[in-house]
Amino acid sequence: MQSQDVAQRPAASASAGPAVDVEQAEAALVEHYPRLVRLAHLVLPPGWGRSRRVLAAHALTQR
Repeated sequence: MQSQDVAQRPAASASAGPAVDVEQAEAALVEHYPRLVRLAHLVLPPGWGRSRRVLAAHALTQR
């Protein structure tokens, strides 16, 4: 029984670690979202037209 208890503890702490990382990643994305959209807009082909590039830039940033 003790070996099972020990085996369960790392799994619980490991699952808590990535959740914090996901929250930090989401916070960073929200903070830098406008800059990331502008960067995506700049690298998309100019032949697509402005509105299509804007929509594609938002889609890329959200992925």
